Order: sequence, then structure tokens, then C-alpha cells
Amino acid sequence: MTGRDASDTTTFIRRLRRARILILHPEDQDRKVLHDQLRRIGCQTECLWPPPDRLKDEYDVVFFQLSGLGDSTSVAWMAEGSEAAHIAIIAYETPDILEEIGRRHVHGVLSKPLRIFGVLAAITTALGMARREGRLKQRIRTLDDTLRARRQVEQAVRILSRDRGISEEEAYVRIREKSMKSQTPIADIAEAIIAASGL
Repeated sequence: MTGRDASDTTTFIRRLRRARILILHPEDQDRKVLHDQLRRIGCQTECLWPPPDRLKDEYDVVFFQLSGLGDSTSVAWMAEGSEAAHIAIIAYETPDILEEIGRRHVHGVLSKPLRIFGVLAAITTALGMARREGRLKQRIRTLDDTLRARRQVEQAVRILSRDRGISEEEAYVRIREKSMKSQTPIADIAEAIIAASGL
């Protein structure tokens, strides 16, 4: 192992030890195996049962028991798309459970009976997927904001063109110049024009 490899491994383990992990599983041997392994790794771990109606934003990874469509335990927070990585703990691969895995926003799966082997891989995979998903969601929000701003600018250009009797190109140039002179975002200038027009 080279010096760089050892450094990367040390950094990875440090990051993993800072992970805040919640286990939503009844108290039994499977939960004990998982909890003990996470504690050996050095993760900050909490166990709860039954699952809460709302999940706090303080967790990086949530392990949860998934029993199937008839599961009466509440994990409504998963439908809301919490930022945590979700790892399902399943006993069977029935069609119902597989369908639930798809519906419940799962980033990883562990099968019962739980063993030490596979826990680190599940956490690593789930965290990577959750981070990538978070970046994609942020990119979508940014693109939505950009599109909204562009539509406002287009509307403001049409209003200015109509009210001043100038071409749309000239109206856009004026809005852009006003934005640059006042050091105000062009979307804010457009919003002010739209508001002033009473639309």
C-alpha cells in the first residue's frame, strides 16, 4: 500500500466515523449485530423502534426494516425525500418487498440474517448515491430558477417593447444595461418591470 492509498483509507475511515446513523429496527439479534458493527467502526449510532412519523435532518444514514406492503410501521418521511441515505433491511425478496424498495427511495439493501460483512459496502454505496442525488436535486433547483428568471426577462422585454414602442432587442439591451449600471441581477430588474406594469 502506497502512502497515498493509506492516506485515502484514513480519510475515508475518518469520514465514516463522523457519519450519524439511525437504525429503525425492532430490538433483536439482527439489530444487535448491525449496531455492534457500526460501533466498532466508530460511527455515531442511535436505535429507535417504532419508527418516528418525522425524521430529523441530523442523520446521514438510516437503516430501516422493510417488511412489505402490509408493513404498518410509519416511514412517511421517506416519501418526502429526506437527505439521508436509506438502507433497507429485508428478510425476503418477494415482489411486494421489491416494489416497496423502488417506492421508498432506497439507496442500499442488507439481507437478514445480518452479518458483519457487507455493512461497510452498503454504507459507502448508499452515501455515494445519496450525495449524487443531492447534487442532481440542487442542479434541478438551479435550472428551475434560471428558467423562471429567463421567462421573467422575456416577459419584461415584451412589456418594455410594447410600452416604449421599441424592438424587443432594444428592450433587452436597455434591461441589461440597467442591470449592469445598478449592479442588480437582470431577473430583479425584469421583476420590477412586470410589477410596475400591473401584470
